[in-house]
Parts: sequence; C-alpha cells; structure tokens
Amino acid sequence: MTKYSFANLDKWADKSERRMDYVVRQATNDLLRGINIAPGINRGGSRKKGTIPRDLGPLAASLQSTLLGTSALSGPTGENSYVGVIGRMKAGDKARFAWGGAVAPYAPDVHYGANGVMGTFWIPEAAKKWNSYVRGAVAKGRAVVP
Repeated sequence: MTKYSFANLDKWADKSERRMDYVVRQATNDLLRGINIAPGINRGGSRKKGTIPRDLGPLAASLQSTLLGTSALSGPTGENSYVGVIGRMKAGDKARFAWGGAVAPYAPDVHYGANGVMGTFWIPEAAKKWNSYVRGAVAKGRAVVP
C-alpha cells in the first residue's frame, strides 16, 4: 500500500483524478456495450425487455452521443458513436446518449411500446445495472491505474 504525506499531496490528487476518469469511462463503456441488440419481431425474434430490436435496421445505428464538460463533442451518430465521447470523458462531465432522431423516428415507440406492441425499455434496464458497472470499473481501476 502506498503511503502519502502532505509533501506529496499533489501526487495523490493526480492518481485519484486518473482513477475517477478511468471509472467514469469504463463504467459508461460497459453500460453501453451491455445493451443487447437482438433480432426483432420482423426478423424472427421477439421484443425482449432490455434489448434494442433490429427490426428495421437503423435503430441501433441511430445512437446520438454528446459530451458536455471539460471538452465538448456533439453530433457523432451510429451504433459505436459513444466510443469517441467516452474517450474524452472526465469525471464530472455530462454525456448524453439518445436513440432515434431522423434516422429512426420510431425509437420511442419501440422503447416504450405502441399500437399494442410491448416496449423493450432498454434504457431503464441498462440503468438498473449502473451500480454493478461502477463497482467493476472501480476494481479494474485499482488494478490498472498506477
């Protein structure tokens, strides 16, 4: 275990900041990668709670990722658009991830359900796992951030 004194407080603060940045990036990455994309009803699958169904194709690719904070990044879209945002995130930043827009205007209907078809609610299902993603990222951060 490393011992810190008042003389090397800056070193301790830098390490803490690096670990916090690592945790926010890793936990956010794990959360977004953990959302299952599965065949939907039109492709022989089902509407399973917590998944993004691939019925019409562009829903998963309609992800819009935005970063507000120490740096700003707006506009990347696509299934993996979150990668650039996460790469720039720092602890305390705010990021926004949304599906739909002009690419998939039906996203709210798929998420919440419409016309008698059950919604898949992938956002709250992913959010329920946030604490476990953070715990995992903290454990990884202790091991990899010097």
